[in-house]
Amino acid sequence: MFPGTQHSPDAPPAERPHFTMTHPMLDAQIGSRASITVLSGPVIALTEPLADLLHRTAGRTQRTILVVPEHSAVTPAFDRITDATGTIVLIDEEGAYRELRSGRPIPDIKHTLEILADPRPAISPLHMRQRDVVPNLTVSISAYHPARRTTRLGGVVELVAEHLLPDGELFWGGYEPAGAFWDRDELTTFCRDHMPTVHLVLAGHGQRATLTGTLTASRTANGLEEYVEFSVVGAAPSTEYRERTMTLFEALSTGAKPQFALAMRTYARADASLPATVRRPPTPLAVLIGAPGIRQLGVDAAAVAEAHDGETTGYGRRRGLLVPLESNFDADWSPLLDLVRTLDGDAGNVRRALGMDNNSSTDRGPAAQRP
Repeated sequence: MFPGTQHSPDAPPAERPHFTMTHPMLDAQIGSRASITVLSGPVIALTEPLADLLHRTAGRTQRTILVVPEHSAVTPAFDRITDATGTIVLIDEEGAYRELRSGRPIPDIKHTLEILADPRPAISPLHMRQRDVVPNLTVSISAYHPARRTTRLGGVVELVAEHLLPDGELFWGGYEPAGAFWDRDELTTFCRDHMPTVHLVLAGHGQRATLTGTLTASRTANGLEEYVEFSVVGAAPSTEYRERTMTLFEALSTGAKPQFALAMRTYARADASLPATVRRPPTPLAVLIGAPGIRQLGVDAAAVAEAHDGETTGYGRRRGLLVPLESNFDADWSPLLDLVRTLDGDAGNVRRALGMDNNSSTDRGPAAQRP
């Protein structure tokens, strides 16, 4: 019996966590509503068995609950893929639990779904403990491609490596550790064979820096989206992060077809893993909105750039927008919020571009709302 799962004799049998063998990674399940997997170790990664479990359970009505130790850390790939697949991650608090990202206390694991659905705020005191972390650079990039047989993925990752990991080697795979040497043709073939949505793990190692992250390829209404999210530790002093990303985004605007890119200074352990406690708020550093995004927003890129000390990218009708965001204060979101207000205008441009008018939603690849 899991700690915190005690039940009264008259409890409905279907709601009692019980052991099952439908997948070697599963340890128990709560009726037909959720399955439970307990992970151990100081760093929780997206291992091959776990990646297989998440792949098999993605899109099902039954939720997946992963339980990790109190003093563990999680890799960025584990963190993003569990979030993208709607997987619930709980921290074991010696008899009780808390949700990884929100810190919501879960006294009884069999009531996890009901507690997380309750809108009333509550945070476990243990969630608020700070862990030793260092600044690192986190970048998210969304680029679109035509859905053609000749399309090759991975160009965005190569641009990133060229600017942030020039002396390093790249690797990729379907799980951690990413053990395949970098090969865009093999990566593209793998994604084509596993569509409509494929999550891959990225890794890069140089003399002074480490890159870790994910690549998601998705079919969307706009074609094929290549979404890359990664963290880099040791590439440069944190005071140079904004300049490095501005240079990267300028190259990205000419060497790819970006829809959107955002760079932030975040905090992680020296090995780039993330604490299982509260995280320090990130600081936005720079944002790039490519020509497709500018067209969707229906704004004048030059006018917005002038108003926010930014610059335009591209040429002719293919004009994008690049804006530096960092102020003199840590975790200052006001420059980004001011930019969003300008882009939104009086017509709700941002909501329209995101497909949120009239409470509707559109297929936006990995950023789309999960069920």
